[in-house]
Amino acid sequence: MTVEGAAGDERLRSLYAATRELMTATSRGSLCEVVVDVSERVLGYELTGVHLRADDGTGLEPVAYPEAVRRRFDGEPPTYTPDNRVYDVFAEEDPLRLNGGGERPGDPRRGVVVPIPGHGVLIAGTEDPGRADEVALDLVELLGENAGVALDRIDRESRLNGLHGAARELMEARDTAGVAAAATNTAHEVLGLRLNAVYLRSTDGDRLVPVSVTSEARELFGDVPELGTDSVGWHVYETGEPTYHADVRRADRVANPETPVRSELAMPLGDHGVFLAGSLRPDRFDDADVALARVFADNVEAALDRAEREAVLRQRERELARQNERLDDFASVVSHDLRNPLNVARGRLELLTDDCDSPHIDHMETAHERMETLIDDLLALARTGESVGEVEPVPLASTVESVWNTVDGGDELSVAADVGSVEADPSRLRELFENLFRNAVDHAGDDVHVTVGRLDDREDAAGFYVADDGPGIPSGDREAVFDRGHTTAEDGTGFGLAIVSEIARAHDWSVRAAEGGDGARFEVVTDR
Repeated sequence: MTVEGAAGDERLRSLYAATRELMTATSRGSLCEVVVDVSERVLGYELTGVHLRADDGTGLEPVAYPEAVRRRFDGEPPTYTPDNRVYDVFAEEDPLRLNGGGERPGDPRRGVVVPIPGHGVLIAGTEDPGRADEVALDLVELLGENAGVALDRIDRESRLNGLHGAARELMEARDTAGVAAAATNTAHEVLGLRLNAVYLRSTDGDRLVPVSVTSEARELFGDVPELGTDSVGWHVYETGEPTYHADVRRADRVANPETPVRSELAMPLGDHGVFLAGSLRPDRFDDADVALARVFADNVEAALDRAEREAVLRQRERELARQNERLDDFASVVSHDLRNPLNVARGRLELLTDDCDSPHIDHMETAHERMETLIDDLLALARTGESVGEVEPVPLASTVESVWNTVDGGDELSVAADVGSVEADPSRLRELFENLFRNAVDHAGDDVHVTVGRLDDREDAAGFYVADDGPGIPSGDREAVFDRGHTTAEDGTGFGLAIVSEIARAHDWSVRAAEGGDGARFEVVTDR
Protein backbone atom coordinates (compact mmCIF):
# COMPACT_ATOMS: atom_id res chain seq x y z
CA MET A 1 0.00 0.00 0.00
CA THR A 2 1.42 3.44 -0.94
CA VAL A 3 0.37 6.99 -0.28
CA GLU A 4 1.85 9.56 -2.67
CA GLY A 5 2.37 13.29 -2.50
CA ALA A 6 3.03 15.84 0.26
CA ALA A 7 -0.66 16.22 1.00
CA GLY A 8 -0.93 12.47 1.32
CA ASP A 9 2.07 12.34 3.67
CA GLU A 10 0.50 14.97 5.92
CA ARG A 11 -2.83 13.20 5.98
CA LEU A 12 -1.06 9.90 6.67
CA ARG A 13 0.74 11.40 9.69
CA SER A 14 -2.55 12.85 10.92
CA LEU A 15 -4.21 9.48 10.40
CA TYR A 16 -1.56 7.66 12.44
CA ALA A 17 -1.90 10.20 15.23
CA ALA A 18 -5.69 9.98 15.24
CA THR A 19 -5.70 6.18 15.01
CA ARG A 20 -4.14 5.98 18.46
CA GLU A 21 -7.59 6.91 19.74
CA LEU A 22 -8.82 3.56 18.43
CA MET A 23 -6.64 1.69 20.89
CA THR A 24 -8.22 3.43 23.88
CA ALA A 25 -11.83 2.64 22.93
CA THR A 26 -13.53 0.26 25.37
CA SER A 27 -16.56 -0.88 23.35
CA ARG A 28 -17.45 -1.69 19.75
CA GLY A 29 -19.84 1.26 19.56
CA SER A 30 -17.39 3.84 20.89
CA LEU A 31 -14.63 2.51 18.62
CA CYS A 32 -16.85 2.81 15.54
CA GLU A 33 -17.68 6.39 16.51
CA VAL A 34 -13.94 7.13 16.60
CA VAL A 35 -13.51 5.57 13.14
CA VAL A 36 -16.26 7.80 11.72
CA ASP A 37 -14.80 10.87 13.41
CA VAL A 38 -11.29 10.16 12.05
CA SER A 39 -12.63 9.56 8.53
CA GLU A 40 -14.64 12.77 8.61
CA ARG A 41 -12.22 15.04 10.50
CA VAL A 42 -8.82 13.78 9.26
CA LEU A 43 -9.65 12.44 5.79
CA GLY A 44 -12.42 14.92 5.05
CA TYR A 45 -15.13 12.36 4.17
CA GLU A 46 -18.45 13.78 5.30
CA LEU A 47 -20.39 10.70 4.18
CA THR A 48 -18.90 7.97 6.35
CA GLY A 49 -20.36 4.90 7.96
CA VAL A 50 -19.28 1.75 9.77
CA HIS A 51 -21.34 -1.38 9.15
CA LEU A 52 -20.58 -4.50 11.20
CA ARG A 53 -21.73 -8.07 10.82
CA ALA A 54 -25.06 -8.70 12.54
CA ASP A 55 -25.21 -11.19 15.42
CA ASP A 56 -27.36 -13.53 13.34
CA GLY A 57 -24.92 -13.32 10.42
CA THR A 58 -27.60 -12.14 7.94
CA GLY A 59 -26.06 -8.81 6.96
CA LEU A 60 -23.96 -5.77 7.80
CA GLU A 61 -25.77 -3.44 10.19
CA PRO A 62 -25.07 0.32 10.50
CA VAL A 63 -23.30 0.99 13.80
CA ALA A 64 -21.87 4.53 13.49
CA TYR A 65 -22.43 7.41 11.01
CA PRO A 66 -22.66 11.24 11.11
CA GLU A 67 -25.81 13.34 10.83
CA ALA A 68 -25.09 14.01 7.15
CA VAL A 69 -25.58 10.33 6.38
CA ARG A 70 -28.82 10.22 8.35
CA ARG A 71 -30.15 13.13 6.32
CA ARG A 72 -29.22 11.48 3.00
CA PHE A 73 -31.08 8.30 3.91
CA ASP A 74 -33.89 10.16 5.63
CA GLY A 75 -33.18 8.09 8.75
CA GLU A 76 -30.95 5.13 9.47
CA PRO A 77 -28.70 3.76 6.70
CA PRO A 78 -29.58 0.31 5.34
CA THR A 79 -28.37 -3.12 6.39
CA TYR A 80 -26.36 -4.60 3.52
CA THR A 81 -27.30 -8.21 2.82
CA PRO A 82 -25.29 -10.89 0.96
CA ASP A 83 -26.93 -9.97 -2.34
CA ASN A 84 -25.34 -6.51 -2.27
CA ARG A 85 -21.88 -5.62 -3.59
CA VAL A 86 -21.09 -3.74 -0.35
CA TYR A 87 -21.46 -7.06 1.48
CA ASP A 88 -19.12 -8.62 -1.08
CA VAL A 89 -16.40 -6.25 0.15
CA PHE A 90 -16.70 -7.81 3.59
CA ALA A 91 -16.96 -11.41 2.34
CA GLU A 92 -14.11 -11.18 -0.18
CA GLU A 93 -12.04 -8.49 1.59
CA ASP A 94 -11.69 -6.65 -1.70
CA PRO A 95 -12.19 -2.81 -1.69
CA LEU A 96 -14.85 -1.22 -3.87
CA ARG A 97 -14.75 2.19 -5.55
CA LEU A 98 -17.93 4.26 -5.79
CA ASN A 99 -17.86 6.47 -8.89
CA GLY A 100 -21.11 8.10 -9.82
CA GLY A 101 -23.35 6.72 -7.09
CA GLY A 102 -24.11 3.61 -5.08
CA GLU A 103 -26.75 0.97 -5.49
CA ARG A 104 -29.24 2.59 -3.11
CA PRO A 105 -30.59 6.11 -2.88
CA GLY A 106 -28.44 7.94 -0.36
CA ASP A 107 -25.23 6.02 -1.07
CA PRO A 108 -22.30 8.41 -1.64
CA ARG A 109 -21.62 9.29 -5.30
CA ARG A 110 -17.85 9.11 -4.88
CA GLY A 111 -15.81 7.22 -2.34
CA VAL A 112 -14.64 3.78 -1.31
CA VAL A 113 -15.88 0.78 0.62
CA VAL A 114 -13.08 -1.06 2.43
CA PRO A 115 -13.21 -4.18 4.59
CA ILE A 116 -12.82 -4.11 8.35
CA PRO A 117 -11.33 -7.62 8.36
CA GLY A 118 -13.49 -10.13 10.16
CA HIS A 119 -16.03 -7.53 11.29
CA GLY A 120 -17.62 -5.48 8.52
CA VAL A 121 -16.95 -2.55 6.21
CA LEU A 122 -16.05 1.13 6.34
CA ILE A 123 -17.74 3.39 3.78
CA ALA A 124 -16.09 6.77 3.14
CA GLY A 125 -17.66 9.03 0.51
CA THR A 126 -18.21 12.59 -0.65
CA GLU A 127 -20.13 14.70 -3.14
CA ASP A 128 -16.96 16.61 -4.09
CA PRO A 129 -15.93 15.51 -7.62
CA GLY A 130 -12.41 16.87 -7.18
CA ARG A 131 -11.20 14.41 -4.55
CA ALA A 132 -8.19 12.18 -5.35
CA ASP A 133 -9.59 8.68 -5.16
CA GLU A 134 -6.23 6.89 -5.22
CA VAL A 135 -5.10 8.63 -2.03
CA ALA A 136 -8.53 8.06 -0.48
CA LEU A 137 -8.41 4.31 -1.07
CA ASP A 138 -4.98 3.88 0.57
CA LEU A 139 -5.85 5.98 3.60
CA VAL A 140 -9.29 4.50 4.16
CA GLU A 141 -7.92 0.98 3.78
CA LEU A 142 -5.36 1.74 6.48
CA LEU A 143 -8.07 3.12 8.76
CA GLY A 144 -10.20 0.00 8.13
CA GLU A 145 -7.32 -2.34 8.94
CA ASN A 146 -6.54 -0.49 12.17
CA ALA A 147 -10.22 -0.58 13.09
CA GLY A 148 -10.20 -4.35 12.56
CA VAL A 149 -7.21 -4.78 14.88
CA ALA A 150 -8.88 -2.64 17.56
CA LEU A 151 -12.16 -4.54 17.22
CA ASP A 152 -10.27 -7.82 17.58
CA ARG A 153 -8.80 -6.54 20.83
CA ILE A 154 -12.16 -5.42 22.19
CA ASP A 155 -13.80 -8.71 21.23
CA ARG A 156 -11.06 -10.71 22.93
CA GLU A 157 -11.32 -8.65 26.11
CA SER A 158 -15.10 -8.85 26.07
CA ARG A 159 -15.09 -12.61 25.62
CA LEU A 160 -12.44 -13.10 28.30
CA ASN A 161 -14.49 -11.00 30.73
CA GLY A 162 -17.54 -12.99 29.74
CA LEU A 163 -15.71 -16.25 30.42
CA HIS A 164 -14.66 -15.04 33.87
CA GLY A 165 -18.26 -14.13 34.65
CA ALA A 166 -19.57 -17.45 33.34
CA ALA A 167 -17.06 -19.45 35.40
CA ARG A 168 -19.24 -18.94 38.47
CA GLU A 169 -22.27 -20.42 36.70
CA LEU A 170 -20.18 -23.41 35.67
CA MET A 171 -18.93 -23.95 39.21
CA GLU A 172 -22.41 -23.60 40.71
CA ALA A 173 -23.90 -26.32 38.49
CA ARG A 174 -25.06 -29.22 40.68
CA ASP A 175 -24.06 -32.12 38.43
CA THR A 176 -22.25 -32.92 35.18
CA ALA A 177 -25.43 -32.44 33.13
CA GLY A 178 -25.82 -28.97 34.65
CA VAL A 179 -22.18 -28.14 33.85
CA ALA A 180 -22.69 -29.28 30.25
CA ALA A 181 -25.80 -27.11 29.89
CA ALA A 182 -24.02 -24.08 31.34
CA ALA A 183 -21.06 -24.73 29.03
CA THR A 184 -23.09 -24.78 25.79
CA ASN A 185 -24.94 -21.65 26.88
CA THR A 186 -21.68 -19.84 27.69
CA ALA A 187 -20.08 -20.86 24.39
CA HIS A 188 -23.19 -19.62 22.56
CA GLU A 189 -23.68 -16.31 24.38
CA VAL A 190 -20.10 -15.33 25.24
CA LEU A 191 -17.96 -16.87 22.50
CA GLY A 192 -20.56 -16.60 19.74
CA LEU A 193 -20.32 -20.33 18.96
CA ARG A 194 -23.88 -21.01 17.82
CA LEU A 195 -23.17 -24.60 16.80
CA ASN A 196 -21.66 -26.28 19.85
CA ALA A 197 -22.14 -29.35 22.02
CA VAL A 198 -20.67 -31.05 25.09
CA TYR A 199 -20.10 -34.79 24.76
CA LEU A 200 -19.43 -36.84 27.91
CA ARG A 201 -18.08 -40.36 28.23
CA SER A 202 -20.75 -43.07 28.41
CA THR A 203 -21.02 -45.40 31.39
CA ASP A 204 -19.55 -48.29 29.41
CA GLY A 205 -16.67 -46.04 28.32
CA ASP A 206 -16.78 -46.76 24.58
CA ARG A 207 -18.90 -43.83 23.38
CA LEU A 208 -19.20 -40.07 23.76
CA VAL A 209 -22.79 -39.02 24.39
CA PRO A 210 -24.15 -35.54 23.49
CA VAL A 211 -25.30 -34.29 26.90
CA SER A 212 -25.98 -30.66 25.93
CA VAL A 213 -26.44 -29.26 22.40
CA THR A 214 -27.46 -25.79 21.21
CA SER A 215 -30.85 -25.38 19.55
CA GLU A 216 -29.14 -24.30 16.31
CA ALA A 217 -27.19 -27.57 16.23
CA ARG A 218 -30.36 -29.59 16.82
CA GLU A 219 -32.14 -27.73 14.04
CA LEU A 220 -29.22 -28.48 11.70
CA PHE A 221 -28.65 -32.13 12.59
CA GLY A 222 -31.95 -33.28 14.07
CA ASP A 223 -31.00 -36.18 16.32
CA VAL A 224 -27.40 -35.41 17.24
CA PRO A 225 -25.45 -38.67 16.98
CA GLU A 226 -23.14 -40.19 19.55
CA LEU A 227 -19.42 -40.32 18.78
CA GLY A 228 -17.69 -43.66 18.36
CA THR A 229 -14.05 -44.59 18.57
CA ASP A 230 -13.45 -43.74 14.89
CA SER A 231 -14.57 -40.10 15.19
CA VAL A 232 -12.59 -36.87 15.38
CA GLY A 233 -14.10 -36.18 18.80
CA TRP A 234 -12.99 -39.55 20.17
CA HIS A 235 -9.46 -38.99 18.90
CA VAL A 236 -9.34 -35.65 20.74
CA TYR A 237 -10.78 -37.24 23.89
CA GLU A 238 -8.32 -40.11 23.79
CA THR A 239 -5.19 -38.07 23.03
CA GLY A 240 -6.09 -34.99 25.06
CA GLU A 241 -4.91 -32.79 22.19
CA PRO A 242 -7.16 -29.96 20.87
CA THR A 243 -7.94 -30.05 17.15
CA TYR A 244 -8.97 -27.34 14.69
CA HIS A 245 -10.14 -28.11 11.18
CA ALA A 246 -10.38 -25.14 8.83
CA ASP A 247 -12.45 -27.40 6.56
CA VAL A 248 -13.98 -30.50 8.13
CA ARG A 249 -14.56 -32.15 4.77
CA ARG A 250 -10.81 -32.48 4.37
CA ALA A 251 -10.25 -34.03 7.82
CA ASP A 252 -8.84 -37.57 8.07
CA ARG A 253 -11.55 -38.92 10.36
CA VAL A 254 -14.59 -37.11 9.02
CA ALA A 255 -17.63 -39.35 9.55
CA ASN A 256 -19.77 -37.55 6.97
CA PRO A 257 -17.93 -36.04 3.96
CA GLU A 258 -21.10 -34.11 3.07
CA THR A 259 -21.51 -32.54 6.51
CA PRO A 260 -22.79 -28.94 6.43
CA VAL A 261 -20.24 -28.02 9.10
CA ARG A 262 -17.09 -26.69 7.50
CA SER A 263 -14.97 -25.31 10.36
CA GLU A 264 -14.70 -27.25 13.63
CA LEU A 265 -13.03 -26.86 17.01
CA ALA A 266 -12.64 -29.96 19.20
CA MET A 267 -11.42 -29.41 22.77
CA PRO A 268 -10.71 -32.20 25.29
CA LEU A 269 -12.42 -32.05 28.68
CA GLY A 270 -9.99 -34.28 30.56
CA ASP A 271 -11.34 -37.78 31.17
CA HIS A 272 -14.92 -36.48 30.94
CA GLY A 273 -15.35 -36.00 27.18
CA VAL A 274 -15.00 -33.26 24.55
CA PHE A 275 -16.40 -29.88 23.58
CA LEU A 276 -17.18 -29.39 19.89
CA ALA A 277 -17.94 -26.13 18.08
CA GLY A 278 -18.54 -25.63 14.38
CA SER A 279 -19.41 -23.16 11.66
CA LEU A 280 -21.08 -23.47 8.27
CA ARG A 281 -18.24 -21.64 6.56
CA PRO A 282 -14.60 -22.71 6.26
CA ASP A 283 -11.79 -20.84 8.03
CA ARG A 284 -14.26 -19.51 10.59
CA PHE A 285 -11.87 -19.57 13.57
CA ASP A 286 -8.60 -17.74 14.04
CA ASP A 287 -5.82 -18.14 16.60
CA ALA A 288 -7.66 -15.94 19.11
CA ASP A 289 -10.78 -18.13 18.85
CA VAL A 290 -8.71 -21.25 19.45
CA ALA A 291 -6.93 -19.69 22.45
CA LEU A 292 -10.22 -18.62 24.03
CA ALA A 293 -11.71 -22.05 23.39
CA ARG A 294 -8.77 -23.60 25.27
CA VAL A 295 -9.36 -21.33 28.27
CA PHE A 296 -13.06 -22.11 28.14
CA ALA A 297 -12.48 -25.89 27.93
CA ASP A 298 -10.14 -25.73 30.95
CA ASN A 299 -12.90 -24.01 32.95
CA VAL A 300 -15.45 -26.62 31.87
CA GLU A 301 -13.09 -29.47 32.80
CA ALA A 302 -12.52 -27.95 36.26
CA ALA A 303 -16.29 -27.59 36.75
CA LEU A 304 -16.85 -31.21 35.70
CA ASP A 305 -14.15 -32.36 38.14
CA ARG A 306 -15.90 -30.47 40.95
CA ALA A 307 -19.34 -31.79 40.00
CA GLU A 308 -18.08 -35.39 40.02
CA ARG A 309 -16.39 -34.92 43.40
CA GLU A 310 -19.56 -33.47 44.87
CA ALA A 311 -21.63 -36.28 43.36
CA VAL A 312 -19.36 -38.82 45.10
CA LEU A 313 -19.62 -36.83 48.33
CA ARG A 314 -23.43 -36.73 48.11
CA GLN A 315 -23.48 -40.49 47.51
CA ARG A 316 -21.27 -41.03 50.55
CA GLU A 317 -23.53 -38.79 52.62
CA ARG A 318 -26.56 -40.82 51.54
CA GLU A 319 -24.76 -44.05 52.41
CA LEU A 320 -23.71 -42.59 55.76
CA ALA A 321 -27.29 -41.54 56.46
CA ARG A 322 -28.51 -45.05 55.69
CA GLN A 323 -25.74 -46.51 57.85
CA ASN A 324 -26.67 -44.21 60.72
CA GLU A 325 -30.30 -45.28 60.39
CA ARG A 326 -29.23 -48.90 60.68
CA LEU A 327 -27.03 -48.03 63.68
CA ASP A 328 -29.96 -46.26 65.33
CA ASP A 329 -32.11 -49.36 64.79
CA PHE A 330 -29.32 -51.49 66.22
CA ALA A 331 -28.93 -49.21 69.23
CA SER A 332 -32.67 -49.40 69.83
CA VAL A 333 -32.54 -53.20 69.81
CA VAL A 334 -29.58 -53.21 72.19
CA SER A 335 -31.11 -50.62 74.52
CA HIS A 336 -34.55 -52.11 74.82
CA ASP A 337 -34.77 -55.67 73.51
CA LEU A 338 -31.59 -56.81 75.26
CA ARG A 339 -31.63 -54.68 78.40
CA ASN A 340 -35.23 -55.48 79.30
CA PRO A 341 -34.73 -59.27 79.56
CA LEU A 342 -31.39 -58.65 81.31
CA ASN A 343 -33.15 -56.54 83.95
CA VAL A 344 -35.74 -59.29 84.36
CA ALA A 345 -32.96 -61.86 84.83
CA ARG A 346 -31.24 -59.68 87.43
CA GLY A 347 -34.48 -59.24 89.33
CA ARG A 348 -35.09 -62.98 89.32
CA LEU A 349 -31.52 -63.53 90.49
CA GLU A 350 -32.09 -61.24 93.50
CA LEU A 351 -35.20 -63.25 94.42
CA LEU A 352 -33.22 -66.47 94.02
CA THR A 353 -30.52 -65.10 96.35
CA ASP A 354 -33.18 -64.54 99.04
CA ASP A 355 -34.50 -68.09 98.65
CA CYS A 356 -31.29 -70.08 98.62
CA ASP A 357 -27.51 -70.02 98.95
CA SER A 358 -25.69 -71.46 95.94
CA PRO A 359 -22.11 -71.11 94.61
CA HIS A 360 -23.60 -70.65 91.13
CA ILE A 361 -25.19 -67.31 92.05
CA ASP A 362 -21.86 -65.40 91.99
CA HIS A 363 -21.10 -66.73 88.51
CA MET A 364 -24.54 -65.65 87.32
CA GLU A 365 -23.99 -62.12 88.70
CA THR A 366 -20.63 -61.95 86.92
CA ALA A 367 -22.26 -63.03 83.66
CA HIS A 368 -24.95 -60.33 84.05
CA GLU A 369 -22.28 -57.68 84.67
CA ARG A 370 -20.37 -58.83 81.58
CA MET A 371 -23.57 -58.63 79.53
CA GLU A 372 -24.16 -55.07 80.82
CA THR A 373 -20.60 -54.07 79.85
CA LEU A 374 -21.03 -55.67 76.46
CA ILE A 375 -24.25 -53.72 75.86
CA ASP A 376 -22.57 -50.43 76.87
CA ASP A 377 -19.67 -51.10 74.50
CA LEU A 378 -21.97 -52.02 71.62
CA LEU A 379 -23.90 -48.78 72.09
CA ALA A 380 -20.65 -46.80 72.19
CA LEU A 381 -19.45 -48.52 69.02
CA ALA A 382 -22.72 -47.68 67.26
CA ARG A 383 -22.36 -44.03 68.23
CA THR A 384 -18.77 -43.79 67.00
CA GLY A 385 -19.91 -44.90 63.53
CA GLU A 386 -21.54 -41.51 63.11
CA SER A 387 -19.69 -38.33 62.15
CA VAL A 388 -18.45 -36.07 64.94
CA GLY A 389 -20.35 -33.00 66.05
CA GLU A 390 -18.94 -29.50 66.43
CA VAL A 391 -15.20 -29.48 67.11
CA GLU A 392 -13.41 -27.00 69.33
CA PRO A 393 -10.01 -26.63 70.99
CA VAL A 394 -9.99 -29.15 73.88
CA PRO A 395 -7.16 -28.99 76.49
CA LEU A 396 -5.75 -32.48 76.88
CA ALA A 397 -4.35 -32.24 80.40
CA SER A 398 -7.61 -31.37 82.16
CA THR A 399 -9.58 -33.77 79.95
CA VAL A 400 -7.45 -36.84 80.65
CA GLU A 401 -7.30 -36.10 84.39
CA SER A 402 -11.08 -35.78 84.51
CA VAL A 403 -11.56 -39.04 82.59
CA TRP A 404 -8.98 -40.90 84.73
CA ASN A 405 -10.98 -40.11 87.87
CA THR A 406 -13.98 -41.99 86.43
CA VAL A 407 -12.07 -45.20 85.60
CA ASP A 408 -12.20 -48.06 88.13
CA GLY A 409 -8.69 -49.21 88.98
CA GLY A 410 -5.38 -47.79 87.89
CA ASP A 411 -2.58 -46.67 90.17
CA GLU A 412 -1.12 -43.46 88.72
CA LEU A 413 -1.57 -41.05 85.80
CA SER A 414 1.24 -38.83 84.49
CA VAL A 415 0.46 -36.03 82.04
CA ALA A 416 3.18 -34.10 80.21
CA ALA A 417 3.10 -30.37 80.96
CA ASP A 418 3.29 -29.47 77.25
CA VAL A 419 0.65 -31.92 76.05
CA GLY A 420 -1.36 -28.98 74.64
CA SER A 421 -4.81 -29.21 73.07
CA VAL A 422 -6.55 -30.66 70.00
CA GLU A 423 -9.50 -29.68 67.79
CA ALA A 424 -12.10 -32.29 68.74
CA ASP A 425 -15.64 -33.14 69.72
CA PRO A 426 -15.21 -33.00 73.54
CA SER A 427 -17.56 -35.88 74.39
CA ARG A 428 -16.06 -38.16 71.74
CA LEU A 429 -12.55 -37.34 72.92
CA ARG A 430 -13.54 -38.37 76.46
CA GLU A 431 -14.83 -41.69 75.09
CA LEU A 432 -11.50 -42.25 73.36
CA PHE A 433 -9.52 -41.76 76.58
CA GLU A 434 -12.02 -43.81 78.64
CA ASN A 435 -11.47 -46.80 76.39
CA LEU A 436 -7.69 -46.42 76.31
CA PHE A 437 -7.56 -46.17 80.13
CA ARG A 438 -9.95 -49.13 80.56
CA ASN A 439 -7.78 -51.13 78.16
CA ALA A 440 -4.70 -50.36 80.26
CA VAL A 441 -6.41 -51.41 83.52
CA ASP A 442 -7.94 -54.56 81.96
CA HIS A 443 -4.58 -55.77 80.65
CA ALA A 444 -2.10 -54.41 83.23
CA GLY A 445 -4.14 -54.50 86.43
CA ASP A 446 -5.09 -51.98 89.11
CA ASP A 447 -1.47 -51.00 89.77
CA VAL A 448 -0.88 -49.80 86.21
CA HIS A 449 0.90 -46.51 85.60
CA VAL A 450 -0.43 -44.54 82.56
CA THR A 451 1.38 -41.68 80.80
CA VAL A 452 -0.11 -39.15 78.34
CA GLY A 453 2.18 -36.92 76.27
CA ARG A 454 2.77 -35.19 72.93
CA LEU A 455 4.23 -36.76 69.81
CA ASP A 456 6.99 -34.17 69.93
CA ASP A 457 9.61 -36.57 68.64
CA ARG A 458 7.95 -36.89 65.18
CA GLU A 459 8.64 -34.21 62.59
CA ASP A 460 6.06 -35.48 60.08
CA ALA A 461 3.05 -35.64 62.40
CA ALA A 462 1.41 -34.04 65.42
CA GLY A 463 -0.78 -35.61 68.09
CA PHE A 464 -0.57 -37.41 71.44
CA TYR A 465 0.15 -40.84 72.92
CA VAL A 466 -1.17 -42.95 75.80
CA ALA A 467 1.33 -45.43 77.25
CA ASP A 468 1.30 -47.84 80.20
CA ASP A 469 3.80 -50.01 82.03
CA GLY A 470 1.87 -53.25 81.54
CA PRO A 471 2.85 -56.37 79.60
CA GLY A 472 2.65 -54.61 76.23
CA ILE A 473 1.41 -55.87 72.87
CA PRO A 474 3.28 -58.43 70.74
CA SER A 475 4.46 -56.88 67.46
CA GLY A 476 2.40 -59.34 65.44
CA ASP A 477 -0.84 -58.26 67.16
CA ARG A 478 -0.47 -54.47 66.92
CA GLU A 479 -2.78 -54.09 63.93
CA ALA A 480 -5.29 -56.73 65.02
CA VAL A 481 -5.95 -55.11 68.42
CA PHE A 482 -8.26 -52.57 66.70
CA ASP A 483 -10.44 -55.26 65.14
CA ARG A 484 -13.92 -55.62 66.61
CA GLY A 485 -14.10 -58.53 69.02
CA HIS A 486 -10.33 -58.93 69.38
CA THR A 487 -9.34 -59.32 73.05
CA THR A 488 -6.79 -61.18 75.18
CA ALA A 489 -8.44 -60.29 78.49
CA GLU A 490 -10.51 -63.03 80.09
CA ASP A 491 -13.53 -60.80 80.60
CA GLY A 492 -12.89 -58.35 77.71
CA THR A 493 -15.48 -57.54 75.06
CA GLY A 494 -13.05 -56.78 72.24
CA PHE A 495 -14.76 -53.48 71.42
CA GLY A 496 -12.72 -50.95 73.42
CA LEU A 497 -9.89 -50.34 70.95
CA ALA A 498 -12.29 -50.65 67.99
CA ILE A 499 -14.19 -47.73 69.53
CA VAL A 500 -10.92 -45.78 69.82
CA SER A 501 -10.19 -46.41 66.13
CA GLU A 502 -13.71 -45.35 65.05
CA ILE A 503 -13.55 -42.11 67.08
CA ALA A 504 -10.14 -41.28 65.60
CA ARG A 505 -11.41 -41.96 62.06
CA ALA A 506 -14.47 -39.76 62.66
CA HIS A 507 -12.07 -36.88 63.43
CA ASP A 508 -9.89 -37.66 60.36
CA TRP A 509 -7.17 -38.82 62.72
CA SER A 510 -5.26 -42.11 62.78
CA VAL A 511 -4.30 -44.35 65.68
CA ARG A 512 -1.74 -47.13 65.93
CA ALA A 513 -0.20 -49.41 68.52
CA ALA A 514 3.48 -48.49 68.64
CA GLU A 515 6.63 -49.85 70.26
CA GLY A 516 6.03 -49.17 73.95
CA GLY A 517 9.21 -50.20 75.70
CA ASP A 518 8.04 -52.00 78.88
CA GLY A 519 4.31 -51.67 78.10
CA ALA A 520 1.71 -50.70 75.51
CA ARG A 521 1.80 -47.39 73.66
CA PHE A 522 -0.99 -45.98 71.48
CA GLU A 523 -0.25 -43.00 69.21
CA VAL A 524 -3.04 -40.77 67.91
CA VAL A 525 -1.94 -38.65 64.93
CA THR A 526 -4.18 -35.57 64.62
CA ASP A 527 -2.29 -33.72 61.87
CA ARG A 528 0.29 -34.61 59.21
